Amino acid sequence: MPHIRKSILQLKAANSKLVAAVFTSILILITYFVANSYYNSLAKSKAEVLERLRAIAFTSVWLINGDEHDSLANNLMAKDAIASNTQNRIYNTLHSTLKTVHQTNHLESPLYTIVYYERDSTFHFIGTSSDKPYYRHTYRNYPKELFKNYQTGGILDSYEDENGHWLSAFAPLKNSKGEVVALLEADENFEMFIAKAKIELLRNTLISLLIVLPFGLVLFRYLSSTLRKQARDQATLLNQKEEIEAQNEEIKTQSDFIEKQNKELDQRVRERTLELETSNKELANFLYHSSHDVQAPIATLKGLESLAIQETKEPVTKEYLTLIKDTTTRLERMVKTIQLVHHIKTAPLKIELVSLRKAVAQLLDSSFRSSKVKFEISLSSNLIVKTDIEFITYSILELIKNSIQYNEGDEHLQIKIHGFQNDTNLFLTVEDNGVGIAPEIKKELFTMFKKGNEKSTGVGLGLYIAQLCLQRLKGNIQLMEKEDNGAKFAISIMNEHLQKLPYPSPTLTPAENRA
Repeated sequence: MPHIRKSILQLKAANSKLVAAVFTSILILITYFVANSYYNSLAKSKAEVLERLRAIAFTSVWLINGDEHDSLANNLMAKDAIASNTQNRIYNTLHSTLKTVHQTNHLESPLYTIVYYERDSTFHFIGTSSDKPYYRHTYRNYPKELFKNYQTGGILDSYEDENGHWLSAFAPLKNSKGEVVALLEADENFEMFIAKAKIELLRNTLISLLIVLPFGLVLFRYLSSTLRKQARDQATLLNQKEEIEAQNEEIKTQSDFIEKQNKELDQRVRERTLELETSNKELANFLYHSSHDVQAPIATLKGLESLAIQETKEPVTKEYLTLIKDTTTRLERMVKTIQLVHHIKTAPLKIELVSLRKAVAQLLDSSFRSSKVKFEISLSSNLIVKTDIEFITYSILELIKNSIQYNEGDEHLQIKIHGFQNDTNLFLTVEDNGVGIAPEIKKELFTMFKKGNEKSTGVGLGLYIAQLCLQRLKGNIQLMEKEDNGAKFAISIMNEHLQKLPYPSPTLTPAENRA
């Protein structure tokens, strides 16, 4: 129980912190949005003021006679040469024009014209909309943009000079020859501009508070109610938690026991697996070396059989020796088959570019030259593959031998070899018109030492070898359904290096087929 009370107190403290964090976040968000609004509004207002001053400056210069302004500035060179607005006709006209523009546009700062004085690199004030002239007063701390853009005019964004802090725009005043004789400048005091922006900021802040505070009070009441309910629920959960923890302790004890048992079992499985792998390797090595070692006695036995058959004249003895010779031949064939299986499983792949039709033709010529079987090859001469051709020919050879073995004595046996490829796969089919394969052995067709019938003289590894070769090449083989008599095997080999050729490949002419 003390543990539960402590947890409840901690929960209440956490809830208080949560409420404080929520209101702090709300205040931060209000501050952020108000400040962001202020600075965005300030930037927008500044852009609007500068554009307004620019429009005033560039439109006002068209109201002033540039030739008269140039004459006035060049004839009266002394400071305060004009002390009143009505002292000079040209100045009075200039002043009246600027004052009209000033009043029409409700400007708070006076308009004025300035000329550049090369002798001391300063600007001099000439005309102004102010009631008191300041003719030929020197303007020393002027922004560099005034001189730089003297010919084109422009805007001056927030600068300070000896007269204050300003936002300004200026336009070139030209004479009848198109020469710039002065600049007309329109200003707005930056401090006044900032004061207006601060008033706007205060207004936005008050509006935001009026909107957010009611929402905050509602949120506070909702959070308080929710957190009180959560505290009650938490007390119930803590009681349930203690019960569950006690049950979990018991479950953990049982789980640790089971985990220990599983680890011991996994260790025994790994040990047994290692023993099995070692036994398999030893068995494979034994079969390989045994098959090599038994070849010499088999060769000797075959030689003795041949000599004995030649020496004896008794028919019965010759018959027995012939049977022994046949048995020796089958034993030799079995040994060579076992060696071939070992070779296929262990030999590294030899990948090379080869013509598949040429490889199949060489296989038929070397292994079935004297056979009465009729072969029909449908392989394109440009079917070039990059693979281990030895394993492909092994699989085709075993399929052909399987067809011949189960159709021995049938002089009408015909075997068709067809092949084509697409972008990623090579496809081959080996089909015969023989007696076919019994349905009851189809499921175990590629099993080791499985024979099709009792008359078979093979070892029962032919189809297993064909499948093993294709597995090494990441391919597969399957028996296809066939409407008429015979058997049809389909081979598929995935090969990313196959050259892209026409699909499907054309069938060869009879002259290209081997009969």
